[in-house]
Amino acid sequence: MLMRCYWFIFVFCLSVFATATSAQPVIPGSADPEFVEAVDEWLEGNEIEALSSMSTLARMGHVPAKILLSRIADTDWLSAHIAEKLSRTERIELFREPRGLSGRDWLASASEDSELANALWATQFGEPREVPEFESIVRTLIIYGEIKPLLGYFIKTWQFGHEDVAVRAIIENDALFGAAGRDFLGFAIQSMIQRGKQPLFPSRIRTIEEMRAFLDWLRSDVHKFAASGYIRTNGTQIAIPTRRDGLELIADAAHSLRELQPLLLFCESMCAASQQRSCLADTASTIAQAGAFPYPFSSPAQSLIADEAYWSSSRFFEDVNRTLNRQGWSGCR
Repeated sequence: MLMRCYWFIFVFCLSVFATATSAQPVIPGSADPEFVEAVDEWLEGNEIEALSSMSTLARMGHVPAKILLSRIADTDWLSAHIAEKLSRTERIELFREPRGLSGRDWLASASEDSELANALWATQFGEPREVPEFESIVRTLIIYGEIKPLLGYFIKTWQFGHEDVAVRAIIENDALFGAAGRDFLGFAIQSMIQRGKQPLFPSRIRTIEEMRAFLDWLRSDVHKFAASGYIRTNGTQIAIPTRRDGLELIADAAHSLRELQPLLLFCESMCAASQQRSCLADTASTIAQAGAFPYPFSSPAQSLIADEAYWSSSRFFEDVNRTLNRQGWSGCR
């Protein structure tokens, strides 16, 4: 129905953002021994020591330390349990640049010296009204693999009318954005149509039927689940894991998504074989309630710590457990 008279108006995407296949550039300072040691300490779960080291480096002007410290502080499930035990002065000293009464986000400081930090800062507070500015931010974040903040940026700024920029970026980097990106891609293409713009599709889509099928696939239940953590039964009611139909739907979706593969290991380590599917459904639903989707288990700074490195770290299960407990997870059943 959305396609209406736009069925015959479509263009193929140009390779504007197809940079993901290139080697990710090294962030100056990210290989410094002091910073590498602090990252290793953090991954091993020695949080206060690691954060203190990063804070010291940040005060010395170390850009990677500023970026990572800011991203950890801005990720509630990685920092709230620490911040709540500290006084206001201690929180500022550990997590923020000592500037003014309340301190300043280290990312603001880093943005003055780093293209990457400037792009990340824009995802938190920027409102790009000019296409070249938006394209520059998008290109930078793709090059450095910062996909979670970029997709959040697309969602937050679609009202500025830059859907075509987001659509091209996601189509050309499908493997990076994954299922959650496909859901937003479908939304963005529909938004272009509703606004009277020429919709963009991959070059392999050549007929009206293929266009309609592609849009239906993009907005599939599994892709919507990857974006939000919620899935509907019979297309109407939000599935809940305490009902058998809801449990099966959520477990199947969680099992199929690369973004949620760490949950498989978590459930295997925590629950008996007969409890695996209920564990998948329960934990995915609980994480959704914590507001962690999309990419609920991503590294706090994907440009500095790969998702896979975070997933295989000593601290990962502790982070998941802590988040589940804060949300009232019932445990294995």
